[in-house]
Amino acid sequence: MSEMQAVTGVVNLSAGDPALAGEIRELGGAELLECIQCAKCAAACPMVLAGFSFFNKKVIHAILLGLREELLDDSSIWACQSCNRCTEVCPREVNPFEVVQAMRRVAIREFALPTLSVEGLKSLYDTGHAVYLAGAGNTRAKVGLPEKPPSTVASKKALQELQTIIRNSALADLGIIPMGETGVSETCEV
Repeated sequence: MSEMQAVTGVVNLSAGDPALAGEIRELGGAELLECIQCAKCAAACPMVLAGFSFFNKKVIHAILLGLREELLDDSSIWACQSCNRCTEVCPREVNPFEVVQAMRRVAIREFALPTLSVEGLKSLYDTGHAVYLAGAGNTRAKVGLPEKPPSTVASKKALQELQTIIRNSALADLGIIPMGETGVSETCEV
Protein backbone atom coordinates (compact mmCIF):
# COMPACT_ATOMS: atom_id res chain seq x y z
CA MET A 1 0.00 0.00 0.00
CA SER A 2 1.39 3.40 -0.89
CA GLU A 3 1.96 6.02 1.77
CA MET A 4 -0.85 8.10 0.27
CA GLN A 5 -3.32 5.19 0.51
CA ALA A 6 -2.43 4.61 4.14
CA VAL A 7 -3.03 8.27 4.97
CA THR A 8 -6.19 8.86 2.96
CA GLY A 9 -7.70 5.39 2.78
CA VAL A 10 -8.09 5.87 -0.97
CA VAL A 11 -7.90 2.71 -3.05
CA ASN A 12 -7.46 2.79 -6.80
CA LEU A 13 -10.06 0.21 -7.86
CA SER A 14 -8.64 -0.05 -11.37
CA ALA A 15 -5.31 -1.21 -9.90
CA GLY A 16 -6.82 -4.26 -8.17
CA ASP A 17 -6.17 -7.84 -9.24
CA PRO A 18 -9.41 -9.10 -10.84
CA ALA A 19 -8.16 -12.71 -10.73
CA LEU A 20 -7.83 -12.79 -6.93
CA ALA A 21 -11.49 -13.62 -6.24
CA GLY A 22 -11.40 -16.54 -8.69
CA GLU A 23 -8.19 -17.82 -7.16
CA ILE A 24 -9.71 -17.67 -3.66
CA ARG A 25 -12.81 -19.53 -4.84
CA GLU A 26 -10.64 -22.29 -6.32
CA LEU A 27 -8.59 -22.59 -3.12
CA GLY A 28 -11.53 -23.18 -0.77
CA GLY A 29 -13.54 -19.96 -0.60
CA ALA A 30 -16.17 -21.24 -3.04
CA GLU A 31 -19.03 -19.12 -1.67
CA LEU A 32 -17.05 -15.86 -1.63
CA LEU A 33 -19.40 -14.10 -4.03
CA GLU A 34 -22.39 -14.77 -1.75
CA CYS A 35 -21.07 -12.28 0.82
CA ILE A 36 -23.33 -9.25 1.29
CA GLN A 37 -20.99 -7.54 3.80
CA CYS A 38 -23.60 -7.74 6.59
CA ALA A 39 -20.79 -7.83 9.19
CA LYS A 40 -22.23 -10.64 11.30
CA CYS A 41 -18.89 -12.43 10.93
CA ALA A 42 -17.08 -9.33 12.16
CA ALA A 43 -19.39 -9.06 15.17
CA ALA A 44 -18.38 -12.59 16.21
CA CYS A 45 -14.65 -12.32 15.39
CA PRO A 46 -12.05 -12.06 18.17
CA MET A 47 -9.66 -10.45 15.68
CA VAL A 48 -11.89 -7.37 15.56
CA LEU A 49 -11.51 -6.88 19.30
CA ALA A 50 -7.75 -7.42 18.99
CA GLY A 51 -7.59 -4.61 16.41
CA PHE A 52 -6.24 -6.44 13.38
CA SER A 53 -6.39 -4.50 10.11
CA PHE A 54 -7.91 -7.33 8.10
CA PHE A 55 -10.47 -9.47 9.91
CA ASN A 56 -12.87 -11.80 8.07
CA LYS A 57 -15.28 -9.18 6.66
CA LYS A 58 -12.46 -6.89 5.57
CA VAL A 59 -10.51 -9.81 4.07
CA ILE A 60 -13.53 -10.70 1.94
CA HIS A 61 -14.03 -7.08 0.89
CA ALA A 62 -10.33 -6.68 0.02
CA ILE A 63 -10.41 -9.89 -2.04
CA LEU A 64 -13.46 -8.69 -3.95
CA LEU A 65 -11.61 -5.43 -4.66
CA GLY A 66 -8.56 -7.39 -5.82
CA LEU A 67 -6.24 -5.97 -3.15
CA ARG A 68 -3.77 -8.84 -3.32
CA GLU A 69 -0.66 -6.86 -2.33
CA GLU A 70 -2.38 -5.15 0.60
CA LEU A 71 -3.47 -8.53 1.98
CA LEU A 72 -0.04 -10.08 1.44
CA ASP A 73 1.73 -7.13 3.06
CA ASP A 74 -0.38 -7.36 6.22
CA SER A 75 0.02 -10.28 8.64
CA SER A 76 -3.62 -10.16 9.79
CA ILE A 77 -4.67 -13.28 7.87
CA TRP A 78 -2.27 -15.25 10.06
CA ALA A 79 -3.98 -14.04 13.24
CA CYS A 80 -7.19 -16.00 12.61
CA GLN A 81 -7.60 -18.46 15.48
CA SER A 82 -9.87 -20.82 13.50
CA CYS A 83 -12.68 -20.50 16.05
CA ASN A 84 -15.26 -20.70 13.22
CA ARG A 85 -17.61 -18.26 14.92
CA CYS A 86 -17.81 -16.37 11.62
CA THR A 87 -19.01 -19.48 9.83
CA GLU A 88 -21.63 -20.22 12.47
CA VAL A 89 -23.26 -16.79 12.18
CA CYS A 90 -23.01 -16.19 8.42
CA PRO A 91 -26.55 -15.95 6.99
CA ARG A 92 -25.29 -16.57 3.43
CA GLU A 93 -23.12 -19.63 4.22
CA VAL A 94 -20.06 -17.86 2.84
CA ASN A 95 -17.81 -19.66 5.35
CA PRO A 96 -15.50 -16.71 6.03
CA PHE A 97 -13.04 -19.01 7.81
CA GLU A 98 -12.44 -20.91 4.56
CA VAL A 99 -11.97 -17.62 2.70
CA VAL A 100 -9.24 -16.63 5.18
CA GLN A 101 -7.67 -20.09 4.79
CA ALA A 102 -7.73 -19.70 1.01
CA MET A 103 -6.00 -16.32 1.33
CA ARG A 104 -3.36 -18.02 3.48
CA ARG A 105 -2.85 -20.53 0.66
CA VAL A 106 -2.25 -17.63 -1.74
CA ALA A 107 0.23 -16.12 0.72
CA ILE A 108 2.08 -19.43 1.07
CA ARG A 109 2.38 -19.70 -2.70
CA GLU A 110 3.92 -16.24 -2.75
CA PHE A 111 6.14 -16.81 0.32
CA ALA A 112 4.34 -14.03 2.21
CA LEU A 113 4.51 -15.62 5.65
CA PRO A 114 5.46 -13.86 8.86
CA THR A 115 8.45 -15.40 10.65
CA LEU A 116 6.32 -16.52 13.58
CA SER A 117 4.10 -18.48 11.20
CA VAL A 118 7.08 -20.47 9.96
CA GLU A 119 8.15 -21.13 13.55
CA GLY A 120 4.60 -22.21 14.40
CA LEU A 121 4.51 -24.54 11.39
CA LYS A 122 7.82 -26.07 12.48
CA SER A 123 6.39 -26.62 15.96
CA LEU A 124 3.24 -28.11 14.42
CA TYR A 125 5.39 -30.55 12.48
CA ASP A 126 7.51 -31.44 15.53
CA THR A 127 4.81 -31.68 18.21
CA GLY A 128 1.39 -31.41 16.60
CA HIS A 129 0.86 -27.99 18.22
CA ALA A 130 1.60 -24.61 16.63
CA VAL A 131 2.58 -23.37 20.09
CA TYR A 132 3.96 -26.04 22.37
CA LEU A 133 4.09 -25.25 26.06
CA ALA A 134 7.53 -26.46 27.12
CA GLY A 135 7.56 -27.78 30.66
CA ALA A 136 3.78 -27.80 30.95
CA GLY A 137 3.84 -31.38 32.26
CA ASN A 138 4.57 -30.29 35.83
CA THR A 139 1.79 -27.74 35.80
CA ARG A 140 -0.66 -30.25 34.34
CA ALA A 141 0.28 -32.80 37.01
CA LYS A 142 -0.33 -30.24 39.79
CA VAL A 143 -3.97 -29.93 38.71
CA GLY A 144 -4.49 -33.66 38.27
CA LEU A 145 -4.02 -33.90 34.51
CA PRO A 146 -1.73 -36.32 32.68
CA GLU A 147 1.73 -34.89 31.94
CA LYS A 148 0.98 -34.85 28.21
CA PRO A 149 -2.35 -33.70 26.76
CA PRO A 150 -4.36 -36.33 24.83
CA SER A 151 -3.15 -34.99 21.50
CA THR A 152 -0.32 -35.58 19.07
CA VAL A 153 2.16 -34.88 21.88
CA ALA A 154 1.01 -38.07 23.62
CA SER A 155 0.37 -40.13 20.50
CA LYS A 156 3.38 -41.01 18.39
CA LYS A 157 1.09 -42.53 15.74
CA ALA A 158 -1.04 -39.38 15.48
CA LEU A 159 2.06 -37.21 15.21
CA GLN A 160 3.47 -39.44 12.46
CA GLU A 161 0.16 -39.19 10.57
CA LEU A 162 0.21 -35.39 10.88
CA GLN A 163 3.82 -35.27 9.70
CA THR A 164 2.91 -37.41 6.70
CA ILE A 165 0.09 -35.02 5.81
CA ILE A 166 2.42 -32.02 6.09
CA ARG A 167 5.16 -33.74 4.03
CA ASN A 168 2.58 -34.38 1.30
CA SER A 169 1.26 -30.82 1.29
CA ALA A 170 2.18 -27.73 -0.68
CA LEU A 171 4.08 -26.54 2.39
CA ALA A 172 6.60 -29.33 1.91
CA ASP A 173 6.97 -28.46 -1.77
CA LEU A 174 7.83 -24.89 -0.83
CA GLY A 175 10.52 -26.01 1.58
CA ILE A 176 9.68 -23.45 4.25
CA ILE A 177 9.38 -25.93 7.13
CA PRO A 178 12.50 -27.78 8.23
CA MET A 179 11.33 -31.42 8.31
CA GLY A 180 14.43 -33.28 9.39
CA GLU A 181 15.07 -34.51 12.89
CA THR A 182 12.27 -33.41 15.15
CA GLY A 183 12.93 -32.01 18.56
CA VAL A 184 10.64 -30.12 20.87
CA SER A 185 13.53 -28.02 22.16
CA GLU A 186 13.97 -26.55 18.68
CA THR A 187 10.33 -25.60 18.23
CA CYS A 188 8.24 -22.54 18.98
CA GLU A 189 7.84 -22.67 22.74
CA VAL A 190 6.03 -20.43 25.18
